[in-house]
Amino acid sequence: MLAASLLMVACEKEEEKIWDDSFVGFSIADEDDLNAPAEVQFINKTKNAESYHWTFPEGRIIRDGNVTQDSVTTAIQPERVFYFLPGEYQAHLKAIADGEEMEYTKTFTVKKPNPKIMHVPTGIVFDDTVTFYAEFFQYPGLEDEVTYSWDLGNGETSTDANPITTYNPPGVYTVSLELYDGVETLYASRDINVQAEIAKTLFFTNALNQSLYKKMLYTGTELPHEDVGVDVGLHALSVSVFEERIVITVAGENIRFAPTETPADGYIFTTNLNGGNRWNITATGNDHDYRDDPFVGTVGPDGTVYWVDRFQGARRLNYQEQDAEYPEPYVFHQASEGSELANLIGVSSAFGWTDGAVRIVNDELWYSKHGTGKGLYRFTTEGEWIGKIEPLFDYKIRTFEVDTQNEKIYLAINQAAGGADPGLYVCNIDGTNLNLVDSLADFSMQGGEAERTYVTEIVVDADGGYVYYPFRHEEDINFLGEIVGDGSLSGIKRWKIDGTEAPEFYVTGVIPYGVGIDHVKR
Repeated sequence: MLAASLLMVACEKEEEKIWDDSFVGFSIADEDDLNAPAEVQFINKTKNAESYHWTFPEGRIIRDGNVTQDSVTTAIQPERVFYFLPGEYQAHLKAIADGEEMEYTKTFTVKKPNPKIMHVPTGIVFDDTVTFYAEFFQYPGLEDEVTYSWDLGNGETSTDANPITTYNPPGVYTVSLELYDGVETLYASRDINVQAEIAKTLFFTNALNQSLYKKMLYTGTELPHEDVGVDVGLHALSVSVFEERIVITVAGENIRFAPTETPADGYIFTTNLNGGNRWNITATGNDHDYRDDPFVGTVGPDGTVYWVDRFQGARRLNYQEQDAEYPEPYVFHQASEGSELANLIGVSSAFGWTDGAVRIVNDELWYSKHGTGKGLYRFTTEGEWIGKIEPLFDYKIRTFEVDTQNEKIYLAINQAAGGADPGLYVCNIDGTNLNLVDSLADFSMQGGEAERTYVTEIVVDADGGYVYYPFRHEEDINFLGEIVGDGSLSGIKRWKIDGTEAPEFYVTGVIPYGVGIDHVKR
């Protein structure tokens, strides 16, 4: 029993206060890397308390993703707290245990981020026009006070906010900026690589040697594909490129149904574009079974990695996480009989429907089902139901990709249903006007009826005019997933999106699963 006179306060030392089996305290996620404007995550570490009272002077509590005007909450812990300006702040927690109060106060700093020099286009070719701009913290009301002093590295200087220049010859140039933000003078510099020729890059996995490959999508000089030298395992089902990083989901060895106690061995990892600086974002770990292994994933525009497993729903983590705790599903994970989600879908139950793929489309999360399931669905990125693509409701959609530039959906149907046989199809972005692109004859039927691996990823280069997708021939990899050939019948196929050319092999001699594209010309 706590002493009647007990009042515990932690301010200067910011130490957790302990009394018998109770203590009060909290930590701050990424405390040393909070940049304004910041959404700060407070993690309650208090134990054996009955109630909580948080106070965030100058902070604004976030609820359901929205910034409120509240600075006080009695929740166990707030969703996040928003701080717009850089500065030093305090957060205070009062907890009640056995009728007595314990208090804890923590001081932390929200820093002003250093300015960053940016340019358009991202990839620079000699004699092309380049526009520079700065990303920095803008104090409200001081916009007219900001001044710029640029050294563009080619002998030119400028005081414009967005200077324009060209570079010749190709090579490395150093661009520097002296910026007055209305409060103080800041400095930034950046080396830029001006190239003689640049192109987008296609990345894909090869089950033959379990490595990652790349091929430059030149419109002129045709270069061979090359091994990046990254171990991706046998079943690397998806490859995504985000800024300077590649993110790969590895399903592990057990992509067929197995006994429940089969241990998980899948993971998600990232490297830089050259295959270096590798780290695991997350691994399923010893406390999970094979059903949790990550299958198909994608990366959103803010760096959030979204992925699905066999049937349990979509999960998410930021790509910067390292060895993070494996998260629980948050989208499509509660669609059992009589549930609200099942009713919204229009079925008695969608529990156990086999997962297809997830993609971020116009700031929405689109999600397909196949095998035991069907259809293509839209959610907010926070997991709230938006609706289904009605014309596609009866199709078994293993994977898909959306071309927002041309307002088309490309989808791989891996089981006959709804009047559509297996193959690669294209339709309008609203699901109408479905047409066959490639019947994918002799594609490996790896897996059973409800889990056919089939095409796990499709990429669209709308500017270049092609759709790319992996093809694994049944004489190269059998229905058990065993490699039985040399890859000569498999590879990366492509189809010209204006329909003027038949599907053709773009790369052969590899047995690919995941395929991704770096849309930045480098």
